[in-house]
Amino acid sequence: MLRVGIPSTVTLHVQSEQLGIGCKLPIYPLFPEGNLFSFYELCKNYQWTIEDEKVLSFEVPENLHGDSIQFAASAGSQVNSYFDENDLGFVNVLYGRSAGKTNVAVSFSCELSISGSKTQSWFYSSSLSVTVIPDLPLALGVPITWILPPYYTMTSPLPSSSESYSRYDSPNRRGSISYSLLRSLEKNEALQKDAIFIDGDKIKTTKSSSLACIQAKDRTTGRTEIASCVKVAEVTQIRIVSKEVLLNVMNLAVGAELDLATSFYDALGNPFHEAYNAVALFAETNYPDVLYVNKTADGKGNVHIKIYSVLAIRHGKALVRIAISEDLQKSDYVLIRVGAHIYPQNPVLHIGSPLNLSIKGLSDTVSGQWFTTNGSVVSVDTLSGMAKAIGQGSAEVSFSYGGSKLQTTITVLKGDYISVHGPKEMLTNVPYPSKGYNFSLKFSESLGAPGENKRILFNCRVDPPYVGYVKPWLDQDSGNSYCLFFPYSPEHLVHSVPKFEGMRPDVSLSISASLEHGHVSGSASALFIGGFSIMEMSKNSLLLNLTRGSNKTCITILGNTDVEIHWHHRDLIMISLIHRENIGIRGFARYEVKLLKAKRFKDKILITLPANGQSVEIDVNHEPEETAPSSIAINKAFWGSILGCFLLLILSIIIFTRFLERPSRQTSSSVTTTTSIAAPTTPDRSTQSAVNDMSPRTPQPFVDYVRRTIDETPYYKREGRRRVNPQNTF
Repeated sequence: MLRVGIPSTVTLHVQSEQLGIGCKLPIYPLFPEGNLFSFYELCKNYQWTIEDEKVLSFEVPENLHGDSIQFAASAGSQVNSYFDENDLGFVNVLYGRSAGKTNVAVSFSCELSISGSKTQSWFYSSSLSVTVIPDLPLALGVPITWILPPYYTMTSPLPSSSESYSRYDSPNRRGSISYSLLRSLEKNEALQKDAIFIDGDKIKTTKSSSLACIQAKDRTTGRTEIASCVKVAEVTQIRIVSKEVLLNVMNLAVGAELDLATSFYDALGNPFHEAYNAVALFAETNYPDVLYVNKTADGKGNVHIKIYSVLAIRHGKALVRIAISEDLQKSDYVLIRVGAHIYPQNPVLHIGSPLNLSIKGLSDTVSGQWFTTNGSVVSVDTLSGMAKAIGQGSAEVSFSYGGSKLQTTITVLKGDYISVHGPKEMLTNVPYPSKGYNFSLKFSESLGAPGENKRILFNCRVDPPYVGYVKPWLDQDSGNSYCLFFPYSPEHLVHSVPKFEGMRPDVSLSISASLEHGHVSGSASALFIGGFSIMEMSKNSLLLNLTRGSNKTCITILGNTDVEIHWHHRDLIMISLIHRENIGIRGFARYEVKLLKAKRFKDKILITLPANGQSVEIDVNHEPEETAPSSIAINKAFWGSILGCFLLLILSIIIFTRFLERPSRQTSSSVTTTTSIAAPTTPDRSTQSAVNDMSPRTPQPFVDYVRRTIDETPYYKREGRRRVNPQNTF
């Protein structure tokens, strides 16, 4: 049911009417029906007041200090052309200062339509009493108390050894720390005995409203201390705690994605140490055409948000509500402004510090010019956007393009400063200097010159942090100070870079330096171009062997896949792209190397990345296998040899037979021819035939064997004619 009307009253809403000292509590107005989605764009001129400011105050963002607090007071820095000062008024954050009770009030006006297009201003006001609960006397254990939800198991195991031992301990000292619970001696000890307990290396809880402390003992040294205390409480409140959110407002570029981090709190506003999946999360937005919100969390309280637009540039605003189990009373809000904006936003510089300004959320094809309203405070290059702090004060810096304008405020402070100067060469991760990229630092004279005995302690930071890591370094010989930047490998970037940030092959990074004690800082920007890595092979074995049985293989490239591939023998091998995922520094591409002809060759595959000059050579070889004799040929040769031997044996028998049947000269001369022919008679085996003494003698056993064979052969006649069997004659 949709009910439309003009509300007559409004109430102030908080997730809890009690607050602990040092804790925070969001507060916002609500009409009896509906939520902030229904009216926040129609109302303006929010006026917030606190009756007793000793008890409560409005929160000042922690990341604003000193001279930059003036920007938070109005919360109206003109970052974008679509910025509206009323964006920041509908939600406020209370801060508990001291024990007591006081009223918080708000008044505002709304432009509501009463009939047709006619609008009328309506004025609303409301107040709410909030109580700040004091701490207990000597409550020294609060900072070391972990708050956990009931019936929960901690995901982080208890350490088995102290971190201070890890550098010097021998392996047998691992696991030398034992943990046990210290319990009170109250009468209800038996009831609370199992409310908190240690199971192995994890802490488990059961029912709520329980408190226990954990004793840690080193079995090697005998030292015993209170490691931590555990308090079991119900999850009562939810907060959006992303660092990008300032006073419940954040800016995002078109096409960006992020995980909106949340945290859970108890009734007094104390944060939970862990509460993964302890309660169900719900997220929604009033403009789904501007924001796509993944309504499921990742198990750690992070809600994924994707900014999208069907156009190249789509400015707009959307309110996001995150709640516990769709409970309207347990909600927190953030206003997300989508569009192009100048990065970084509202920077604070010191005199002499450079700053490279850039635009997020615009197409690369859009061109424009940079301007400054006060050149004596900030100078800016018209085309590149390189700014430099000249004098104390503030100036508006703007970027104009196609009839539109983006702007930001740069504040320049006088006094101590750090200037950061980047290297002249291009930054990349393959290859890169073994000692990292040098970002030189220059300190103001009030801080001490580098050549003096006074050593300046400073910290270094890289933004975005997923590109690499940075560490401070002091050259003992020259006395110069540097921030050394070490980029991560392409394999690391593929898994660590957020998807929305890794769609480009280059990243604009910022290296900043700050003093360890104080708020003096400086930064420099540089362009980082990602390289690529080949997964299937190591750097020492860039070789592909193609064989007849394995005539194709794959090459997988991670990182910047905008590469070119060259090789010589295009008639022998073919290289083609078969799969690609993503583009930019977190890309993935797979190429197939296929053998076309079984011919002996050697070649080199050259993979180059024109953007940073990286090149990799891969040797590829093919050695044809020698042809082995087939089984059919072997069988033919074998049976041929058998047949040959058999024919040779028969031929030998025939030769010997012919030799024996030849009549001797003496026998032929003494034979008398007759008209009758008698059957052949085999000579008596006991008598020997007359032989010529001059002819070679055949061994008698062999002669007997041949005669017997012939005699036993049927129908055989010595003259070579077949015998006639009278029984078979017709």
